[in-house]
Amino acid sequence: MNDKSLTTREKHIKPRLRYDSLGISGTQLSGGIITGVEKNPNLFGESWIDEAESMLMTDATVRKSWIMVKQTLLSATWKWESANEDDDECNKLAEYANEAFGFDGYSGMMNRSFHSMLEYLVEAFPIGYRYAEEIYYVAPGQDGRVKVWLEEYADREPSAHMKWLSRNGQDLDGVLQKVVGIHKTPRPIPANKLLLINVGQTGSNWAGVGMLRPAHWYFRTKQRVSNLLVVAAERWSVPTPKIVIDRSVANEQGYTDTDIDAMIDSAEGQAEAFMSAENQYLVEGQAVKFDVYAPAPSFQQGPLQILERCNAEIMSAFLTEFSILGQTSTGSRSVGEIHNSTFRRACITLLNRISDQVGGVDRAGGGTIGRLIRWNFGSVSQSKLPKLRHYGLDTDELAESLQMLPSLVTAGLLTPDDTLEHAIRDRLGATQLNEDAKRTPDERKLPLSPVGGAMQLAEQILRKKNGKKN
Repeated sequence: MNDKSLTTREKHIKPRLRYDSLGISGTQLSGGIITGVEKNPNLFGESWIDEAESMLMTDATVRKSWIMVKQTLLSATWKWESANEDDDECNKLAEYANEAFGFDGYSGMMNRSFHSMLEYLVEAFPIGYRYAEEIYYVAPGQDGRVKVWLEEYADREPSAHMKWLSRNGQDLDGVLQKVVGIHKTPRPIPANKLLLINVGQTGSNWAGVGMLRPAHWYFRTKQRVSNLLVVAAERWSVPTPKIVIDRSVANEQGYTDTDIDAMIDSAEGQAEAFMSAENQYLVEGQAVKFDVYAPAPSFQQGPLQILERCNAEIMSAFLTEFSILGQTSTGSRSVGEIHNSTFRRACITLLNRISDQVGGVDRAGGGTIGRLIRWNFGSVSQSKLPKLRHYGLDTDELAESLQMLPSLVTAGLLTPDDTLEHAIRDRLGATQLNEDAKRTPDERKLPLSPVGGAMQLAEQILRKKNGKKN
């Protein structure tokens, strides 16, 4: 064991012993540029950023698929939860975190909402990565005590990224940006002042692999096929002139080969002038006539099928294939529910990536809450740090089971008590019943009559008024 293997940051956070690292990450890092992961030399570094942004701005299917994912991610609600609700210190730390980020009823201490910053933080997922610089300030909180707060996650666009900083090729020490426009020369941003969001990271490939990468080939194929389709449409709508020569008629009328060649040259000149809009008419004779060369309209069928296939593959990269159910041969509700469930789980995983990076101990590219708590409350055990949770995308098991509730109650496997009724009314957005309106389990178990539930509800109301029991 070698104490030199402990970095300065780790010593500052929590004294501990660390065994030497024997292996390497396997990622090729040369001059701060990650190579070897992307095999296409035109699709890594700044070139990939330009290509990915072009895909998002120019292709409707790419844009629609990403917007579906993005809006789903932004629909979640967030909250810092106490690591242990029975521990006063844990509750105090969670209260500070919620006040700092504006969760759980607090207005927040940042200069903009966390939701608005997510607008650009989630842009990491289609490209592969995105980082933001943490900006801090000191001010009194709600209790009047002066604390260190997070002012914002200042966005740092990937197009301005120059290189990753790492002394050993294994651990991230920071990033260096390039000069853009007339802005000042940027200084290196240390890793413990960064929030790095990425997806598909392996080894030391901090740039990750974005959702757009597997869709790129189909994006380019769509462009090529679309261009050919436009050319074909132009040639069909504005046919190519065709010169038809009848030499038998020319010979009967006594024209020589020289005369025929002259008539052909004249026809070519007329056709060229007509196509360039210099002339609005054509003059033809008995031996030389004009026709058109144009394929049948069925030329569109093949390219359109290719485009549909490319669109389907692009949507597959974002797990949004269910958005076209009903337009294809498959329109089953159960199939759509399976697709939707898979899509929601994927979105939950992406949100977990954000919560993991914001939460936890102070570390390279993450651990915002760990830094803030250490600065305000001193050294705190990692187990007491609050946990960042998101809500709204989890599968609602009760809502999915509502259709089965009557049969479960009839079979005696579920008791329709106040707790269950409270949960159902809460899902429906209905107000809770007061004590006088509550029903007993026996009243809830009243079997349905052939005329439906309305008559039975009226019967129960009459029984209550008369003070009778079932």
